[in-house]
Amino acid sequence: MECVFGFVGNGFAVVAADTSAVHSILVHKSNEDKIMVLDSHKLIAASGESGDRVQFTEYIQKNVALYQFRNGIPLTTAAAANFTRGELATALRKVHPLAILVALSLRFCVWFVGLLVSGFPFHMFLNEIPVKFLFKSLLIFVAAMLDAQCTYWSLRFLDLANLVLKFLIRLPMHIFLLANPYFVNILLAGYDKETGPSLYYIDYIATLHKVDKGAFGYGSYFSLSMMDRHYHSGMTVEEAIDLVDKCIMEIRSRLVVAPPNFVIKIVDKDGAREYAWRESVKDAAVASA
Repeated sequence: MECVFGFVGNGFAVVAADTSAVHSILVHKSNEDKIMVLDSHKLIAASGESGDRVQFTEYIQKNVALYQFRNGIPLTTAAAANFTRGELATALRKVHPLAILVALSLRFCVWFVGLLVSGFPFHMFLNEIPVKFLFKSLLIFVAAMLDAQCTYWSLRFLDLANLVLKFLIRLPMHIFLLANPYFVNILLAGYDKETGPSLYYIDYIATLHKVDKGAFGYGSYFSLSMMDRHYHSGMTVEEAIDLVDKCIMEIRSRLVVAPPNFVIKIVDKDGAREYAWRESVKDAAVASA
């Protein structure tokens, strides 16, 4: 039951996130920091699958640092948000070339066996045509498509073959040959000298929006309603923290499986930094052997 939310105030942006690391019905820890410092004036708060969240945010952090190292200037918040969105979009659509080759080869095999089942005398037909082997293979493929679609038993075979491909071939091919997308939702906050504070909303299907306030997770149902009621432009830090506390209290009192602990971070002209923790449960210290 993850909860990530944030908004823009007068000269700063504040982001809060729960600190629970969970899997299924188990809580592994309650002090997981889900807000990463990208650079001196940027924060990235993420929710989603734990592996994708950690790997992707670290990947973005290292690439932002690499850009600054190579060019001598940091990315602006807008540029970092667009870079993040581009990486999510690439992962969402990228297909390994071998996967395409395997899929076409498997489909050819299905049509070819369908031709054999249909009893089409392609040997006699092709031997009468003095053409090269490649063109003969093309004719076999075309004949298989035409004949398999017109023969009842070959259609029944194709149905069975498609089931076999789906459960025995396509699933491993998706696992090993296709680049899976990252299931991670992001709020990226930053401060630029020219434009001031800003907050960007980026979801797992690479939707990017610049917003004044945003939230992800089950807690968003309550935090967004609280922000709609109490948020206004030009909030001071004290007003912003008070609103964050109201959102946390609303989540704790209304969400059936509410996370107990939250971390709050702020970015302004002085940089990105941790502001406070709101803890109701602390992890027990492990006794030394």
